[in-house]
Amino acid sequence: MQTRRFNREELSRYDGKNGAPAYIAYEGVVYDVTRSFLWPDGEHQAFHAAGADLTASLREAPHESDVLTQFSIVGTLEAD
Repeated sequence: MQTRRFNREELSRYDGKNGAPAYIAYEGVVYDVTRSFLWPDGEHQAFHAAGADLTASLREAPHESDVLTQFSIVGTLEAD
């Protein structure tokens, strides 16, 4: 399966607002969280916003990164 490559600017367009899908990145992998009830309008628990690399933030989360396995992978995030 071919996946898309995103840079940070492209990823920021997928913020879950105005009908846009909600994508987040973690450790270089981009996930689609659009349909998750935990990500209404591209926001999670009023602390995290879609359209961003949440690698550092998720390290501080009260859950493990394995929660991301429930979401579809849509691509990879290019390194800076």
